[in-house]
Amino acid sequence: MTMENQLERLLSQQFRNPYDVLLLTSEASEEEIRKQYRSISILVHPDKCKDPRAADAFHVAEQAYKTLMDPEKKKIYQRIMREARERTEYERKKENKKRERLGQPPLPEETFESQFRDMCTKLFDEIEERKQHYIRLEENQRRREKEELENKRLQEKVKQMTEEEWEQTREQRVENWRKFASKKSVIGTKNSNMQIRAPQTKMEERPASAPKVDAAGKPMGINEDYKKQWK
Repeated sequence: MTMENQLERLLSQQFRNPYDVLLLTSEASEEEIRKQYRSISILVHPDKCKDPRAADAFHVAEQAYKTLMDPEKKKIYQRIMREARERTEYERKKENKKRERLGQPPLPEETFESQFRDMCTKLFDEIEERKQHYIRLEENQRRREKEELENKRLQEKVKQMTEEEWEQTREQRVENWRKFASKKSVIGTKNSNMQIRAPQTKMEERPASAPKVDAAGKPMGINEDYKKQWK
């Protein structure tokens, strides 16, 4: 593969699987990984390739190489690819049974690798999606914690300002109360101990022109004939 082809391949897509970057299978040995990395890096290394895209392409290849040289990370990718292979075999087996019932020929063997790669892509995309989901959850949690902290600081600041303002106006409040207490225009008199005194009641008086008796000839206001209806 030429330098131009490698640059185009490495930069034209987003890789989830480091084995795809180095064009290797999950069974590749460490020696095979080193050899393949050297062959790609020679073509795209910025010191040897003057294309402005070389640095980015080399970074992609280098990260893939470092990932596969880490035993723990390598096991994770191998496990995912093994699951992809098992799923592909299961799906093909189910499809071939269906074809057999319909009298159709089984799936061609040469299509296995393309289905396997598609399944790998699907699994890696699902993992990346879950990863991004958890990242968003963590970001939202950190944002909520930051907002709660800011609200708490604001409340403490307001409380402090209120207390300071209350203390600063203390003398004015005391002076206002003294003025209020010294006023003589209060209800009652000095002899009443500054207490509220109820007003005197005054009986209602009828005008002189008002009738003195009702229709039954009895004085107004004392007719008790309604009591005759009681049982």
